[in-house]
Amino acid sequence: MNGQNMEAMMQEMQTIQVCMAKVDFNALSALQEKAFSVQKNIETMCQQGQRDQAQQKAISFSKEVMSTPAIVQLKGCSKGTVMEKMMEVRVNDFTKTHVCDGEKVEFSMPQQQRIQW
Repeated sequence: MNGQNMEAMMQEMQTIQVCMAKVDFNALSALQEKAFSVQKNIETMCQQGQRDQAQQKAISFSKEVMSTPAIVQLKGCSKGTVMEKMMEVRVNDFTKTHVCDGEKVEFSMPQQQRIQW
């Protein structure tokens, strides 16, 4: 990496930092709490054999998360930069797998690893 590339990357980082300072972290914190609750609700539905309801809840909540203004803004902060892939907000694709099957789906961080905004 030469000096020019390093300077460009530092400038991008500064732009990302300014953008992220405008993100509503209270909204992200509330979303994190809601995600934990929804996750528990889905796990209960799966345990009770309510597979269709659990799947629909997972799909609708995933869409809700991705359209939340704070998430949209967070995704936009790195768009078009070298950091875009590293800061990517991933969405679970519940159209290919069932939320009740396979690995445990984490909508949020475990309680002990939660970010304190």
